[in-house]
Amino acid sequence: MKIKKLLMEDWLADYQYVKFNLAESGFVDFTIGEFLNLCTEDIKNLEKISLINPDTRGSTELREEILKCYEETNIENVLVTVGVSEALFAFFNVVLNPGDEVIVEFPEFQTLYELPSAVGCKIIFLQLEEENRFIPEPDKINELITKKTKLIIINTPHNPTGSVVPERIIERICEIAKDNGVYLLFDEHYKFLPLTEGTRQLKSGYDICKDLYDRVAAVGSITKSFGLNGLRVGWLLSNREIIEACREFKHYMTHVTPPINDYLALVALKNKERLIKYVKRNILKNIKQLNVFMEKKKDCYKYIEPKGGLVCFPKLKNETDSNAFCRKLLKKYDLSLLPGSAFGMQQYFRLNFGLKSVIFSKALKILENV
Repeated sequence: MKIKKLLMEDWLADYQYVKFNLAESGFVDFTIGEFLNLCTEDIKNLEKISLINPDTRGSTELREEILKCYEETNIENVLVTVGVSEALFAFFNVVLNPGDEVIVEFPEFQTLYELPSAVGCKIIFLQLEEENRFIPEPDKINELITKKTKLIIINTPHNPTGSVVPERIIERICEIAKDNGVYLLFDEHYKFLPLTEGTRQLKSGYDICKDLYDRVAAVGSITKSFGLNGLRVGWLLSNREIIEACREFKHYMTHVTPPINDYLALVALKNKERLIKYVKRNILKNIKQLNVFMEKKKDCYKYIEPKGGLVCFPKLKNETDSNAFCRKLLKKYDLSLLPGSAFGMQQYFRLNFGLKSVIFSKALKILENV
């Protein structure tokens, strides 16, 4: 297997510690002390964690807590993984074979098409249109399906655009997958963060589809939404056959989720409402500021307001090279945006509004003068 370079990683690593980092895709990270204080968890409980070789599926307690975020009740249908990346790596290698066709949205997070490509699949891109607010169109998916199609991948809330696929469209896509015997995978990294008041989560595509069709799976995580990027805990939901096959694949990779990570993820999910409230206090303020800013700068940017997650994908109206634009901001203001070249779209850039409001406000004031 040969895997291509992940285009965004050098940029994110090189400019991680700039004064204004708007290039990332998660909420600003907590320290362990800040996280435990917010969750009212005694740090001494960490002393009780045994560094054993734990269950390769993830602890029973963590899997049960994950299920509370879904309508699924069978613990055998969830596998804890080291980040969503491991879940995707296992799933693609279990489900796909060389020569299969995979339908993936474009623009898209690179992992979702490079890993199937590395398996030997042909990638069929479903272009997301600004005119449709970057929401996938079921009729276009139907047109792309052939006898070789094996998998459809839907990313909602979407990275990098922030679009959210309505439930009625998810149901239609599920019908198309079922009619053609095609697997359907939902990447729902941001399901905890619809950009609305309150702590309600988005309904999973897995929950919408699982009673209609059995070839459905979803991946999820708390890392980006809860400011826990370094924790690297994700999961996969699917039918038992797929979960068991992915577990066997995991035995050749990380084998287990470290007990400390498993425990901290359990703490996070038990306190998810508290964490969501904290994150949303910041990001909903940021979105209001961002909408005002984009209206002021509408001659400079084409902006589709995000509906979920922590990122959006504006388009430069007066420039064609977002790399030059982003490097200018770095050099002059120590401010980082992610160039759209990381998603194969040179005129765009990804902007993260998952910062504390006071920092985000300062960053927007800088951008107003650019």
